[in-house]
Amino acid sequence: MSWDPGGLNKNSKSRFYVFMRFLRIEQVLFSLPMAYLGAFVAIKKVPSISLLVLMFLALFFLRTAGMTNDNLADLDIDSKNPRTKNRPLVTGAIKVWEAKLLIILSIIFFFLVTYFINIWALIFSPFVALIVLSYPYMKRYTAFANYHLASIQGLAVFSGAVAVLGIYYHNIVSIVLRIPWFFVVATILWAVGFDLYNHIPDANFDKQMGLHSFAVLLGNRALLFIGLNQLFSVILDFLGDIYYGLGIMAIIATLIHGLIMAYAYYLAARKGDFGKAFIYNIYSSVVLGLGVDLDVILGIPF
Repeated sequence: MSWDPGGLNKNSKSRFYVFMRFLRIEQVLFSLPMAYLGAFVAIKKVPSISLLVLMFLALFFLRTAGMTNDNLADLDIDSKNPRTKNRPLVTGAIKVWEAKLLIILSIIFFFLVTYFINIWALIFSPFVALIVLSYPYMKRYTAFANYHLASIQGLAVFSGAVAVLGIYYHNIVSIVLRIPWFFVVATILWAVGFDLYNHIPDANFDKQMGLHSFAVLLGNRALLFIGLNQLFSVILDFLGDIYYGLGIMAIIATLIHGLIMAYAYYLAARKGDFGKAFIYNIYSSVVLGLGVDLDVILGIPF
């Protein structure tokens, strides 16, 4: 129950380590394969290296702004929660002024990078940034904050598709119709599950603080809720593999993705190990994203 993805190891004094924990840099890694999935599936070929680099930079800067804003917005809450008392902003390892400056610079660089991707990426960028930056305030009002957070992961797939489609198409209808929506929605349902692995250990604390999540709303049924969301997620992934004409490697990757999620569910439901359940969900997204991307690269049919 004491696990925290953003907590510091008290024995480490490295400034680099502090910032990496503050940003939870490993979580960029499970968003990036999904962004590339959106791009690869949307055009059924490999984008240019320069575009892939720009996509990584856009995701990195937006993720940095979002995570920093999340930490800043929750500073008072995290300081009262025994599970999150070792986070850098709580301990003072990161100063409030540093966090505010990091948000401003990251958003500026995010918009700048989207400008170099294409005009449609730039047009959509304020909408995407608004969703990312507004998340920490939603849990003050509604349990659907879990879906708000999950939609940020879905936006990785959406944004990856826009990054490539905006090069080939010049009107919004053509772009929207070619976004791989099966994978966007599937990613949202998957992400609801892994987000709740963070919230279930905090359910009693959140209830006392007047915060909302499906862990608070559903109590002991929250794990079943995770399972149903992630089951429908895998079903939609399989439908996406078929609908978008992907091959055997995508099918295998989707199967492994689902099995890893099932094992994570077992760890949470039977062993109460929400930390490992969360980490295994990172593995599952990397497997799915890389598997689908490799499928497009190799073009091996059923």
